Amino acid sequence: MAFTTWVALRTAIKDAIANSVAGTPMNGEYQIGEYRLRYRSYEELIALYEKTFTLESLESAGSTESRVSYGRYRRFR
Repeated sequence: MAFTTWVALRTAIKDAIANSVAGTPMNGEYQIGEYRLRYRSYEELIALYEKTFTLESLESAGSTESRVSYGRYRRFR
């Protein structure tokens, strides 16, 4: 399955977890953009859910050139 947002992917992962409780086999694959994420067990599905937050933060991190620091230099004596 291909997704366009990380929120939609997380919702699908939660649905897969709920389906596994109902007895559906635990194997599948998700794709969002260039990332392809596979799972075969409950532990891999939970790890995949956690990994989505990391991948989302990598995409939205931005560049360091656009950051502004309002601090000032400390003088040491």
